[in-house]
Amino acid sequence: MQLNSDYLFLVLSGIATFLSYFIYFRSVVKGDTKPHIVSWFIWWLISFIIFTIQIYDNAWIWAFNIWFVAFLCFFIAFISFKKWNRKISKWDSFSLIFWILSIILWIFSDNPFLSVLLLILVDIFWFLPTILKSIQKPFEETETAYFLAWTWYFLSIFAMNNISFLTIWFVVVSCFLNFVLAFIIFYRKRILKNTFVLKKST
Repeated sequence: MQLNSDYLFLVLSGIATFLSYFIYFRSVVKGDTKPHIVSWFIWWLISFIIFTIQIYDNAWIWAFNIWFVAFLCFFIAFISFKKWNRKISKWDSFSLIFWILSIILWIFSDNPFLSVLLLILVDIFWFLPTILKSIQKPFEETETAYFLAWTWYFLSIFAMNNISFLTIWFVVVSCFLNFVLAFIIFYRKRILKNTFVLKKST
């Protein structure tokens, strides 16, 4: 019964994952959404590393979903690189250096707990550019995709066949970050639309 429950939540989270990235990718192709390219590249690498950690901790069911996410992140990063401005800002350069140092520390630490902690910090760090961009230019992001991402992270918790610090905390933090980002985009769009209506009526 437990196994069937795990696979049920895996399927539901997989559907939410596909819808989230399909909506986001379609918006990118149409030109409505302009992703932060470096962020998506780093999210691809983080997802791939989390996938290997999940395999290490025998969370095979959840690891499959993470592998799928890693592939989609790489695809969006690649499309964005081909379609949008490839210029790297000073913030991006600083962030890349921070990420490389974190990965070096992770490789030589031989400590799974520290590895997950570092990846969580890097994930939060790399959400900041997208959060700041969403506050300034909310119409260049898609809140529905991030809300669905929150949904699949939440459902994935119930799909885990082995729950531990290594498997749960990255998911919980990512779930929280995606919800916050979806709310910010929705709220900022609403505020700017109301401001535009008020200006137009005066």
